[in-house]
Amino acid sequence: MRDNNHCTQECVTSILILRSQSQIMPTEQSIQPLNVAAATLLVQLLLITLLAIASSLYQTQRWAPRANRPLGDEPFAPIRVRKSPTLFVALATFAALLISDELYSTWSPIFQGVGINTISAAKAIGIVFILDLLLVAYLMATTGGSRSSPFLSALFTIPALAIFLRLPPSMLLTFTGSAALIYLFLLPEIFDRRQPGQFAAAFINLSCLCLSIFTGYITRPVPINELQPKAQSAAPSNAASATAPLITNQLSQ
Repeated sequence: MRDNNHCTQECVTSILILRSQSQIMPTEQSIQPLNVAAATLLVQLLLITLLAIASSLYQTQRWAPRANRPLGDEPFAPIRVRKSPTLFVALATFAALLISDELYSTWSPIFQGVGINTISAAKAIGIVFILDLLLVAYLMATTGGSRSSPFLSALFTIPALAIFLRLPPSMLLTFTGSAALIYLFLLPEIFDRRQPGQFAAAFINLSCLCLSIFTGYITRPVPINELQPKAQSAAPSNAASATAPLITNQLSQ
């Protein structure tokens, strides 16, 4: 009888300790691939919108003549930023995320009997970031390269978004290296163009700052002021140990 009571006490104590630990478990451990895929879809929508607005602002600018320009020192002819690559990247990235295993399971029950080949969330997010880098590279090449393009800040924002979305280190290093290679490739003077104004550059710089802050906020870990000290975290375990004999006595009765 004593052995049964001792076994019951240990079982109750273990259950209470596990329950107390689950209550203080950090919220970031509950993040699933579905959450990351959905957050990527939201961030991608914001990024594409910002790039499209900045492209429109750049197209509306005109080359301001200079009265004291030396003879033969004419500015480069303005190149209109085509909208088709931005639209293509938007459609391709949204489709890649929607056919991922995690997001597909949320909307597939509506289309019963229709099956498609899905991909993992990691592959879908990788496709999104690769297409984003290619799109920004195109926008930089047509608006002044690494020297004067207003989209330079967007190039360096993409690897930062990979950190906030908790992508694997291999993908993070790949995107960071790709962004560095794009910057170096577009650095020669052949891509340089005089900017008629800084309105588009100011918009995309501030927008990328706000996007980074927004993404970091919605994917933030537990703040330091909400972390419980070790003494407080050990308190539930002590309380569980103190409560276990009471429950054991009730069970034995």
